[in-house]
Amino acid sequence: MDRFVVGIEDDQVLLKDFLFKQNLSKKAIKAIKMNGDILVNGKHQTVRYCLKENDLIELVWPDEQTTMEPYEYFLKVVYEDENYLVIDKPAGIPCIPTKRYPNKTIANAIIYYFKMSNLKATVHLVNRLDKDTQGLMLVAKNRQAHYLLSKDIKQVKRIYYCLVEGILEERGVIDKPIVKDDNSVKRLIGSNGKKAITAYRSLKVFDNKSLIECDLKTGRTHQIRVHLSSIGHPLLGDSLYGSKEGKRSSYYLDSVYLEFVSPFTNKLIKIKKDIKSKF
Repeated sequence: MDRFVVGIEDDQVLLKDFLFKQNLSKKAIKAIKMNGDILVNGKHQTVRYCLKENDLIELVWPDEQTTMEPYEYFLKVVYEDENYLVIDKPAGIPCIPTKRYPNKTIANAIIYYFKMSNLKATVHLVNRLDKDTQGLMLVAKNRQAHYLLSKDIKQVKRIYYCLVEGILEERGVIDKPIVKDDNSVKRLIGSNGKKAITAYRSLKVFDNKSLIECDLKTGRTHQIRVHLSSIGHPLLGDSLYGSKEGKRSSYYLDSVYLEFVSPFTNKLIKIKKDIKSKF
């Protein structure tokens, strides 16, 4: 349940307008109206109610239902609070169900985790990772927590490490729009695509390969893979985007750092993986 006390600045404001000011989406308000409750000073009210200073507003959120099958799978949880969960996803498991992977996914594993935690919630992924990408994923525990961060993904700082072919210069920014290939799962660079920006810097150079840090400024599907391939440095082993190394069990692309401000507490949350042993 969320509670708000009306200040003098919101005296005579309609309840629905007050809720919009609290960053509730129309979808969230509708869900509360249909299956939860809105109380003002302990009494049910409609969103057309005219507020008064010192009114106590209580939002009773409905329980979330899911038809997704739980998957008994160990999730490495690295952070958790009332609204958010951060997990360290391994490579080789997809995020969401598909025809090929109908139930053995991260989403199904999250449902199992929620079930074991007695939390009536469905899956709200703030960021997704490709099947062969590993690392930190941010999960919201309710629709409002998801809405507040996913409406502008730039609120979440995401840094990745990856191994690429060739010797890459020290640092740079790739600003190239990305479009979906109509004939495959690939993404392409295209002038009619969505804006995509990746900042990168070289961390270490090996024999004709480089360890790169990528800072995502946008969140397009396959963004790092497409962008680095477009400048002649595909991920090592990523045959879909031109790697000469052939298909491996997985390329190395690791979400190593997440940073965001909780919209509920204004607390700055930073999560960093320790990968020193890898390199």
